Amino acid sequence: MAVHTNPLITVITVVKNDQKGLLRTIQSVSSRKWPGLEYVVIDGGSSDGSLEIIRQHKACIDILISEQDSGVYDAMNKGIVRSSGDYLLFLNSGDELVDDLDSLSPILAEGYSMVYGKANMLHEDGTLSYVKGKQLKNIGKLIRGTPLCHQAILYKRDFIGLYDTDYKIIADRVLTYELIKQYGLARTCFIDRTIANYYEGGFSRKHEELWKMEELAFLKTVGKHGYSAYKWLGWHFKKLKGALR
Repeated sequence: MAVHTNPLITVITVVKNDQKGLLRTIQSVSSRKWPGLEYVVIDGGSSDGSLEIIRQHKACIDILISEQDSGVYDAMNKGIVRSSGDYLLFLNSGDELVDDLDSLSPILAEGYSMVYGKANMLHEDGTLSYVKGKQLKNIGKLIRGTPLCHQAILYKRDFIGLYDTDYKIIADRVLTYELIKQYGLARTCFIDRTIANYYEGGFSRKHEELWKMEELAFLKTVGKHGYSAYKWLGWHFKKLKGALR
């Protein structure tokens, strides 16, 4: 096994005013922390009890930034810049780590641009909705939808770059697409393991119209103008159908 002078994995959590979700996330990371894991928490200037939760668990947090930001992806970019792990895993406030990542060391030592697994997609009450994540056969899957869960992807820090903050909801999907486009699927590795719990009903579900508009913009950016028009027509047809009920 390779000897690492830096942490092998950095887990990055971004939060703003979500003390209940943050506690769940920190506890899940704390219970699986090991010497090769660095934990970075980026707080967007919380005014509830989130900072108190952070103070209560400061022993397991290696780096803390608490300041205003321009959105979740701006906060995540701060985490990238401050991290020192070979691989980065993003667990936002409310998500849970359910895998002992130290056992991934032999796989990560191969230097893949991206190692990804599965996530339990949970209802807000904690019951299982479905399991998301399977091996990508072609990059087109990321154009047609989101077959992977961001919280179950470990990105090689040297390859990841930064999130495009022009996107407020789908920047993770865009970054994953661009990473695979640049380095190829052969440089990625799927592991048939559940890495995280993800609770549905987050920002994207509450801002569906913005999500759809960003998806259309992404499709145009990658040259899929016809598919973008098709998706636009389908979306507006559903809206019209719903309004007529």
